[in-house]
Amino acid sequence: MQISNDDLKSIKITPLLDTLKLDKIDDATYFSNEYKNYISNSRLGLLKSKGVQAFFDWEGSTDYNPSFAFGTALHQLVLQPELFELIDSVYKPTAKAGLVADYLYKNDGTIPSDDDIKVASIKCNYYKDKLTTNRLLDFKSRAEIYWRDRFLYEQSNPPVEGIERIYTDEKSVNLLKSCLDSVSKNKDIQKLLNPEGVVETPINGNEQAILLDIEASSDFGTKIYHLKAKLDNFSINKEENIITVNDLKTTSKLAVEFNPSYFSYQRELAIYSWLLKLCCKKYYDLENPTVKGNFLVVSTIPEYTSLVYPMTPQLFKQGWNEFLYLLKTVIYFDLTKNYDF
Repeated sequence: MQISNDDLKSIKITPLLDTLKLDKIDDATYFSNEYKNYISNSRLGLLKSKGVQAFFDWEGSTDYNPSFAFGTALHQLVLQPELFELIDSVYKPTAKAGLVADYLYKNDGTIPSDDDIKVASIKCNYYKDKLTTNRLLDFKSRAEIYWRDRFLYEQSNPPVEGIERIYTDEKSVNLLKSCLDSVSKNKDIQKLLNPEGVVETPINGNEQAILLDIEASSDFGTKIYHLKAKLDNFSINKEENIITVNDLKTTSKLAVEFNPSYFSYQRELAIYSWLLKLCCKKYYDLENPTVKGNFLVVSTIPEYTSLVYPMTPQLFKQGWNEFLYLLKTVIYFDLTKNYDF
């Protein structure tokens, strides 16, 4: 990405505050085509790791990643326990086989046909066009146990309206329980997730989205862009004029070895804090609040330790500068190279 500093400096970004929204948006909608042309932190990460073309060619994430699936389940159970339930007596196949098994599950107790499985394998990219007879038999031997056990469980335990059940493999169930236990016993984490005030309880939100349009003006032209972010947890303490953004992270290392700079996590919290600060001005008339940020880290290896890793002023600065650089890079190439965005 060869861009001069003068070119980037010429780009001025103005938040259009009348478009600013803080709202609950479920994951299915947030990641749908409705918000496909919005710029997110993760998409900017794609720009940094794979380049400009990858950013503009992005069609949404379709590849199954076991780590992401586990992280999603942990987020749901920690941050929205009233909406999700972990089923620890029914186990589905691991990895993509489990994805296919979920896709094909029928709550009437019937077993999908071989043709159904072949179609699903293509949709889920599970041995796509390479589902041999032996692989088909292996999948069926595992999936049919899951389908049977899940059907029997749901017959004895009818679903509760408003609560989504989480089914996963046995190893992940045990790992989720260990991580949940660690987080629930960590007083520092619980204090941040459930803040208390002196007289007034702080505003506390989980899994809420912020949407904002910005106007970019430069020597190359002017255009409106859309930003989106989904915050794990935040609190707004109006008594002390403090806002705090907390982001739940898992690590396959020891919690004490956590390093936010490795994945540029500081950029994520810098963006989220900026957007939340704008929301505080618009919705709560808070002027220049003190901004805090924390990573709530839990290790996925024994002893499953957890800790709070605070954002420092230096990390906020690094994250903000990287955000501006990547965002202006997108704007520059869009305005000068006529990318379809």
